[in-house]
Amino acid sequence: MKIPLEDIMTQNFIIASGVVDIHSEPDSESELVTQALMNMPAIADEDAGDWTHITLPDYSGWIETRLLELPIVRGVCEGGEGTCGVALPYSVVVQVTHASVYTHAEGEETLFDIYLSTVLPYIDLSHPQRVRIALPGDEDGWIERQHIEIRNNDELYPLQDLSVVAAHARSFLDVPYLWGGNSWEGIDCSGFVQLCYRMGGNIIPRDADQQHDSLSQTVVQSDMRVGDLIFFGSKSITHVAMALNEHEYIHAEGQRYNRVIINSFDPQQPHYDERLAQIVWDIKRVR
Repeated sequence: MKIPLEDIMTQNFIIASGVVDIHSEPDSESELVTQALMNMPAIADEDAGDWTHITLPDYSGWIETRLLELPIVRGVCEGGEGTCGVALPYSVVVQVTHASVYTHAEGEETLFDIYLSTVLPYIDLSHPQRVRIALPGDEDGWIERQHIEIRNNDELYPLQDLSVVAAHARSFLDVPYLWGGNSWEGIDCSGFVQLCYRMGGNIIPRDADQQHDSLSQTVVQSDMRVGDLIFFGSKSITHVAMALNEHEYIHAEGQRYNRVIINSFDPQQPHYDERLAQIVWDIKRVR
């Protein structure tokens, strides 16, 4: 859609597609600085042709205006499938790396995929296998119950055991590396650990240096345990990984492996990476 400038300056919006690119400039050839998932709030403050500058909860940049929509107001009313403008106190939260949104309660026709941590209102819970969800643009679809949880809007990402954070991390093994990426379609190092910790109940910043500076507890490598964040760099922080145990770590690596992979600090292990072992900048504990 084409949003008039006067509306851009006064309205809040949401992301209208499963995952969208956010660029440094109003140009698809400019740097991809991050991505945003469907229904993420976006405050718009400037437009340039077919582009709009937005501020997300954790970043800012330029998005194609057609990928914005007004916030979803559709919900279910008592006593049936009617819709109302008062949002319910609960939402659907996607619990898997990617999930299909179906056109109907039955059948295999799909609209698109949505991704881990996406939050959407629901309309109908009566079907035994699928939940009817509200989508941007006054649309709706259906999602498998097994792929979501119903959460209170006041606690969409409750605190989980660190084993849950690590399990989400492992589910991304071999997903391709993408600078600025934030989903199963492609992900970078800091987006990867941010997403896994969001699902574990901790909201941490988007970039690796911001993550480092936000955490106060430093640990030595010999005391490393699951969930610790390992920061790498020779002159500044350029990379981050998540510890799985006292010597292994998982990360989205874009120089040598170009995917999410597990490496080790143990030289006796086949997945030892000498270059990374030599440029550990710091190790921080999230909790």
